[in-house]
Amino acid sequence: MKRFFVSALILFSIYFFSCKDTSNTVSSIDDIVFPEKNISYNRHIQPLFNVACNNDACHDSKTKAGDLDLTDYYGIRYAKPGIVVPNDTAASRLIWSIEGRIGSYPMPPKRALTLNQIHGFKQWIMEGATDTIP
Repeated sequence: MKRFFVSALILFSIYFFSCKDTSNTVSSIDDIVFPEKNISYNRHIQPLFNVACNNDACHDSKTKAGDLDLTDYYGIRYAKPGIVVPNDTAASRLIWSIEGRIGSYPMPPKRALTLNQIHGFKQWIMEGATDTIP
């Protein structure tokens, strides 16, 4: 019986530590620089959301400010229609907010995105706003 528990503990430890994603070490909005093309939702968009938008009282899965959850791809693409319209930056309300257009709330509220980041979001949308990794 003791051997079973030791084996189970080892297997659990291997599973727990091997599943930890350490590839995203972004801790500041300044760490996020978008390439000119082939924007990856997983490498660029979601890490920016994680640093600038997915915190308590904002667009986390619990608070959902403006009824918008930015903790995963589903939240940005499907939960609230019109936030991102693939291949159409003019119709995408996400772009309205990050550019601070009249009639929308400028996001993120504490600090505007860089021109590179805004261009990156637009490029991602123009590339189809997919969750695939190019």
